[in-house]
Amino acid sequence: MAKTVKVGFNASFKDFNACRKRYRLAKGSAGSGKSVNIAQDFILKLSDPKYRGANLLCVRKVDSSNKDSTYAELRSAIYKIFGQQAELYWQIRQNPMELICKITGNMVIFRGVKDDGQREKVKSITFANGKLTWIWIEEATELYEADVDILDDRLRGDLSFNPNLFYQMTFSFNPVSATHWIKSKYFDIQHPDVFTHQSNYQQNRFIDEAYHRRMMMRKERDPEGYRVYGST
Repeated sequence: MAKTVKVGFNASFKDFNACRKRYRLAKGSAGSGKSVNIAQDFILKLSDPKYRGANLLCVRKVDSSNKDSTYAELRSAIYKIFGQQAELYWQIRQNPMELICKITGNMVIFRGVKDDGQREKVKSITFANGKLTWIWIEEATELYEADVDILDDRLRGDLSFNPNLFYQMTFSFNPVSATHWIKSKYFDIQHPDVFTHQSNYQQNRFIDEAYHRRMMMRKERDPEGYRVYGST
């Protein structure tokens, strides 16, 4: 990168961030820091000339939901990493929502898959520089398995122009029902292409004490809600 940066990470995400397997899944409670971590990880990689030619597609079931989730998290990560010089290193577009790294030419785009029209548009994504290498599906439990299969099919082709590149889908979501397809497809198996990670707010060193107390209150008054949003 063109400048030295220091970014705070939770130690529990070290292996997750280093993972190069095709599927990496972050299941975490509210306040676990999973989305912040993923955003920072992507911005650091996309800003690094080592990964020149990589491009990221961020997906929510409903396209507009990206604005206040993946787009907001990635933009926040840019300013956290680069500070007042952020716009020297990244072009931040709001309409259409796009992020373009001025160091590498790598891009981030945002899409939804709520209907056949949006699914068809995903199938035709191309980039001026490099290839679609990484996909981040936020609130992945909102998607059907068929939606994910369509996205998965986009990650293919020769990457020999940069041997540092790899294809990967990143999933982030809160704990869900034991019958959800994500659990049976990725968590209930052992597979060389799958990496699963579980986290909760207690592992997040950036959470304040007031939030801890709030979650303890929720644990007492709403055990079922706490199971979903406060534990893994």
